[in-house]
Amino acid sequence: MLVGFVEEDLMLTRRNFSVLAAGAALAVPLKLQAAATRSGIDFGIQLYMVRNDISNLGATLKLIHDIGYASVETYPIVYNRPAKELKALIAGIGLKASSGHFDYATLEENVDYAAELGLEYMICPMISRPLWDSLDGFRQGADHLNKAAAKAKAAGLKFGYHPHNYEFRALQGGRGFEVLMQELDPSVRLELDIYWAVEGGEDPLELMKKYRERLALIHIKDRKPVSGFTYAPDEHGAHFTEAGSGTIDWKKDLGEARGLGVKLFFVDQDGSDLPIEESLRVNWKYLSQLSF
Repeated sequence: MLVGFVEEDLMLTRRNFSVLAAGAALAVPLKLQAAATRSGIDFGIQLYMVRNDISNLGATLKLIHDIGYASVETYPIVYNRPAKELKALIAGIGLKASSGHFDYATLEENVDYAAELGLEYMICPMISRPLWDSLDGFRQGADHLNKAAAKAKAAGLKFGYHPHNYEFRALQGGRGFEVLMQELDPSVRLELDIYWAVEGGEDPLELMKKYRERLALIHIKDRKPVSGFTYAPDEHGAHFTEAGSGTIDWKKDLGEARGLGVKLFFVDQDGSDLPIEESLRVNWKYLSQLSF
């Protein structure tokens, strides 16, 4: 996700979601089965991708299901309703929700919500911006994440972290990503976003192999053919395109991830030149036909 979007997204009011109450109440469970993929992987959608088309959440979830996706990864923009209600809405449409993103500042207070939502993984997608500029900042971030991870574990949840590109920036004495990997409790899992790793100048294959004990989830979006790297998740690093339309070797990367035991794969395309429905369909067409 891009910096600045979290605050803007959470300003949506309950009025925007009023249409959903009736839809949730009338929802009839659909067949909980994803369309077949050549790889056998059930791909999902991180709801951040559809953040601008979510005023009718039920309709958006149904579109995701009908295209062929098996699951969604939740995002704070949909946490404006009781967890049981959200869980019923997602399940009633025929989707699974095994993972969800939660904001750094409110991790511990949202553990109960994540557990009630029935998630397997509670993921922090970004540490606080003031911590990005020093290794001590990343150590503080790791300490905060470890406290949340302990509370999540006590509630029966697995806890994970999703890096972007800023963690790979060279700082005095090292890089934030290595500090996080060293300081985080061994139980904290890694949700690797292939795009942001590449955008930060990393080889995702090497990262997956090196941190195989942490690796548990993968995020998917492709990268347009551009030169150079960036170290902040802002407009300068926004070279997003649909899977199969860019420069990332998905056959190799997804094959490696599956070989290392990853079972959860989510498309999380922060932006697109296409309308959102077309983007969802283009991603699905490529990923569902990819064999590895």
